[in-house]
Amino acid sequence: MTERVGKNGGQGGERAVKVDISLLQTFHLVARTGSFSAASRELSISYQSAANHVRRLEQLYGARLIEAEKGSRKVTLTPQGRALHASLGDELETILSRISVLLHDVHSVLRVGVPQALFHHFFPGILAEFRREAPEIELAFFERDTTLEKMMMDGALDAAVSERSFSHPAITQQLLGSYRLALVWPAAWDLPDTGKRPLVEALQPFRDRPFVTYEAGQAVRQRALDYLGQRMGFTPHIATSASGSTSVTRLIEAGLGYGVVPEWSVDPNDPAVRMLVLHEVEPMKLWFAHTAFLGGNRYIGLLQRCCHTALA
Repeated sequence: MTERVGKNGGQGGERAVKVDISLLQTFHLVARTGSFSAASRELSISYQSAANHVRRLEQLYGARLIEAEKGSRKVTLTPQGRALHASLGDELETILSRISVLLHDVHSVLRVGVPQALFHHFFPGILAEFRREAPEIELAFFERDTTLEKMMMDGALDAAVSERSFSHPAITQQLLGSYRLALVWPAAWDLPDTGKRPLVEALQPFRDRPFVTYEAGQAVRQRALDYLGQRMGFTPHIATSASGSTSVTRLIEAGLGYGVVPEWSVDPNDPAVRMLVLHEVEPMKLWFAHTAFLGGNRYIGLLQRCCHTALA
């Protein structure tokens, strides 16, 4: 939706502003119900997300739309807010109801983005649980990592599981859980037992060894480089980078270097590698994301529950 707004929110200016319909939907519900809490419950988003939607719309509109008294959960509309709400009227209700029908009754394919290693390790079980309740829905998976937020904003995905916290107000995210990272190296290196020495000392044999890690931009890569750089006193020598945990682990098993990967991506009984869980490193968080319009979709809700059961 594109609206021309002047410097003070009036019509007739020269600046074209693109407004996400999710922002208008949230504002419309806040105005209709008189509270952020009621609107957030109806949209299945957090109170803070509802407030952020309205704040973003106010920035685009160039004027305050909502007044909230300190300590009160009720809100009132400013004159500009009343004018905007009146102009939306029944037309927005009609548009939203049509979208709801399409999303709830016709949407037979859910497009889901998932990092490759998470898909390999967890999603066969997640898919089996989902299938028991929704055998008629097709799930189309896209094994990606760094491009998930952009794909959602481009309309290419309906939902995603990611290690990243997305910033766009049109995307709703809920925390699924977290996992630990582990230092992994080839068993053939025959290094001294790291578990019986102080960690700083245990890391020293890796100083001159090749480091296998993720492609640039991935969260695990940066977390690992920051930690090892602080602990070892220098940046590890990156010999090879790959797209995901499965690929990185396979290279380590082949003796091509050491790396830092999710604890769950390595079999502790694998004779080809050795592993040390890095309890000092902040755990990686996992998020379930979906477009704001799909917040009430029962299949999105089902997929989120299945993911939470497997990944919490």
